[in-house]
Amino acid sequence: MSAPALSPDLIRRAQQSDPQAISAIYERYAPEIYRYIYYRVHDAELARDLQSDVFLRMIEGLGRYEDRGWSISAWLYRIAHDRLIDTLRRRERTHTIPLDAWVESGDDHEDSLELSAQRAMLRRAISQLSPSQAQVLRLRYGYDLSIQETARQMGRSQGSIKSLQHRAQQNLARLIQEDMGESPGGGYSFA
Repeated sequence: MSAPALSPDLIRRAQQSDPQAISAIYERYAPEIYRYIYYRVHDAELARDLQSDVFLRMIEGLGRYEDRGWSISAWLYRIAHDRLIDTLRRRERTHTIPLDAWVESGDDHEDSLELSAQRAMLRRAISQLSPSQAQVLRLRYGYDLSIQETARQMGRSQGSIKSLQHRAQQNLARLIQEDMGESPGGGYSFA
């Protein structure tokens, strides 16, 4: 059940830079804005960063806010939506692959071609996983976090992380087998 809308007086006080009024708006809408963002990016840290950015932009633009039949919550969700779109577009353009840490690079030049092929295969397979599956593998294996630390980072339960990791490992093994031209169930696993 959603809490009632904020009073026009509270909004007017916030527009006059009243810290208590601004704090009341933040306390009322911050959890909802976080959930809205998190369920779209599936990254707790990024969701917190974007949530902070939404409220910073709210403070910066509060003097220009006018109630034109749209509540302040609609305005905040609009800011959150715009920040999400900007972030997702930036991610697409950046195209970074932070998973190189999984495969150690050696100094042996004979192995470098095989190592490059393995890295490329791993990148292709991981890019086909869901964002949450790729993230759980990155946190567990790339950053060597425990199940508990990974659960805290992703804002999920430990049981949910175990299940997500298991599905990610199964999917990764299947994708690598397909990339190698082998039939599924050929005895490979990712752990």
